[in-house]
Amino acid sequence: MTARERVWLGTVAGVGLLVVNGLFVYAALSQPETVRRAFSNPFVVALMIETLVLLGVLSYLLHRWKLSRLHWGWFVILSLIGSMAFALPMALLWDRQPDRSRQLS
Repeated sequence: MTARERVWLGTVAGVGLLVVNGLFVYAALSQPETVRRAFSNPFVVALMIETLVLLGVLSYLLHRWKLSRLHWGWFVILSLIGSMAFALPMALLWDRQPDRSRQLS
């Protein structure tokens, strides 16, 4: 992965954590009734179910294709804490190969 790609993935992860997750946390704290109404909307429920299915598929694929050294369970936790827009770039940025300088020391 190039340095430029790493910067963009880091930027996407930051936006996912601060903007996407931040908006949800702000709405949940400042307008709990709106969030409650959203969760009772069948369209929102369908999107949440789709998101959870895709979370499972991405977790499996990251593990199966060995795209990250991050355990699939941590990917799920990062997704639930932040968002998938945060967790996927973080999993891809996770050091896939141990640092060789640490091995030589």
